[in-house]
Amino acid sequence: MKLSHGRATRRGAALLVAASMALLLAALLSPAAQARVEKFETLAPSPAPLTAVAADPTTGLIYAQENNGEAFFVYNPRTNVWSERAPSPLNSGNNGGATYLGGKLYLSYTQNEEIAVYDIATDTWTKIPSPLEGTGDITSGNGVLYLAHEREFVQYDPATGIVTELGEAPVFDTEHCGEEGFEPWGGLQFDGAQIYGHQGDGCPGFGVYGFAANSWTELALAPEVEPVGGGEVEGPVLGSALYPTTNTYLTYGTYEGETLYRYDIEAGTWSTTPLSFGPETEIDDGGMAYISIPGLEGVYIVEGEDGERFGRYTEQNVTGLSPSISANVVGNPSGAQITYSIQVKNSGPERAGEVVLSDSLSGASLFFSGASQGTCNGTTCNLGVLRSGQSADVTIKANAAPGTATSVAKVTSQAINTATDSASVTSSVAAPVKVTPPPPLQCVVSKKLRGLRVKGAKKALRAAHCKPGKVTHRNSPKVKKGRVVSVAKAGKSLPAGTKINLTVSKGPKPKKAAHRKH
Repeated sequence: MKLSHGRATRRGAALLVAASMALLLAALLSPAAQARVEKFETLAPSPAPLTAVAADPTTGLIYAQENNGEAFFVYNPRTNVWSERAPSPLNSGNNGGATYLGGKLYLSYTQNEEIAVYDIATDTWTKIPSPLEGTGDITSGNGVLYLAHEREFVQYDPATGIVTELGEAPVFDTEHCGEEGFEPWGGLQFDGAQIYGHQGDGCPGFGVYGFAANSWTELALAPEVEPVGGGEVEGPVLGSALYPTTNTYLTYGTYEGETLYRYDIEAGTWSTTPLSFGPETEIDDGGMAYISIPGLEGVYIVEGEDGERFGRYTEQNVTGLSPSISANVVGNPSGAQITYSIQVKNSGPERAGEVVLSDSLSGASLFFSGASQGTCNGTTCNLGVLRSGQSADVTIKANAAPGTATSVAKVTSQAINTATDSASVTSSVAAPVKVTPPPPLQCVVSKKLRGLRVKGAKKALRAAHCKPGKVTHRNSPKVKKGRVVSVAKAGKSLPAGTKINLTVSKGPKPKKAAHRKH
């Protein structure tokens, strides 16, 4: 917490561990939140008030440093147990931020010109110079660190020590906050393509950095809320996280308040939700981190510098995922080829994250699968995100033997489905029709070829599937010269292509001249 605010720090009066405490009902939420199911549950309290919270995405373990101290702790969500690790070489002072990069945690403090580096595998620490005056606004991505303080925004490669100045941060709100740009008690989050950040220290500014343009764009201001016990109307404080399955940016506040701020990245709107760790909740600068362990997924949040309470926030979008399926059967000699056309539609009202379609085939064997978006591996297709009203098409082709073939398409997502989530189609594949082959072609030699000219006789032979053979000539008193006298094998049926010889008339024999007697 920024000391100039003059707020006294104090520890929460009671430490409460309550399993599965419902955070809200639909009737208590804003209209934008009524399409979600949210829950907050308190977990094992931390050994000390914490700051600089970060998660190891490879193990799901959460790390944090003692506020205004050197002690360092790890939390295992699988066992709900905190453990102490080697202490930091730097005192966290008045809070800090942390991020994970390449097996190490980088802790940046609001009142220190150095960054503490924790090697997770060896439980050891080193220190590196900070590229900016003390700030808790730090995130990582693309193999480097990103830090912000007031209007300065830099890229820092800890492997080389190279610092690159990037586009200036927005001015943000100066009516309620003295300085332009980011306060040291804010937050940055990299979503894989852009960096989102909130101004912090109770200020409402919020923006997004685009790498292509190397510039920040101011987005909608975070709501300003009055603390539950009354006091100054303010915005979020130190700490933020991205909730990837619902594509939201989360932060919290106000000082000594109990509000979760939720920015819907796709809708571009803010909403707020009460965030209670129990009696006398007093959020202060602290931190939060997202982990994706199945069954334990959520954003883990510390109460902040004035308390040791700790909890997990989860949210799921309410969607209607309805698959439809049809089949086109084309027969072939072995059975049939079946093309299944499947459409998955999200009827809303919220986005559906990481939509997966799994198709099971019975009586058919797959040979092709593809989708209009995402990727397919066999009969399982990861379709990615489907926004409200959006649909994706999947094509599955299979060979089927005679009988019955069935395709059952089931769709799942990291959301709550309120509509049909499976569809099936059954197709009948008829046995191949046995076709009696036609009898083999025959060379049928006609007796009527006699008397035809040679050319006509050859043409007639070819028409009768015969092949004209050798042509011989002999005298014939009855058949005109040049016409067929006889045909070999006349009147017989022979295999197609049999050579048939022709005998052609040379005309009658010439008469011998009479010899006179002398």
